[in-house]
Amino acid sequence: MLIDEIDRDILRIVQSNGRMTQRELGSAVGLSANAAGARLQRLVDKGVITRFVAQVDHSLLGRPMEASIDVWLTDDRDRAPLTELVKADDRIVECFHLTGPLDFRLRARIASAEDLNDLLSTMRNNSGVRQTDSRLILEQIPTTYRGRASTTNKSALGSGL
Repeated sequence: MLIDEIDRDILRIVQSNGRMTQRELGSAVGLSANAAGARLQRLVDKGVITRFVAQVDHSLLGRPMEASIDVWLTDDRDRAPLTELVKADDRIVECFHLTGPLDFRLRARIASAEDLNDLLSTMRNNSGVRQTDSRLILEQIPTTYRGRASTTNKSALGSGL
């Protein structure tokens, strides 16, 4: 997908502040409000921006700790019990099905070590999980789009960008 430097700037900016007005966005990238809004809408229409979300402070909701959990299933062909648990348990905030020696990697928001132990026990007892390996996350380093875009599909956004 071919995008220019202004589009890359827009992507970086809206990742840190998705509620910015078109006027503020235009000022930040050197365009009028209407031109910035049109570029932003084109990035949405073409699927580059897939959604705008709220970032939640889980510690204010009683879950100040975060854990990464590697999961090995008893039968790696039967993922249904684990996927049902992932959808039902709101402590699990991300789930990745992976290649390699483990089957899944989860990210969970938890209230305490006891809460993590409860989640792990639930997984092992009811979800076809053979083994888990968990670690507490000490710090998350924010990342955003860094401006590298594929140039293999030059017509994907069309002209006018």
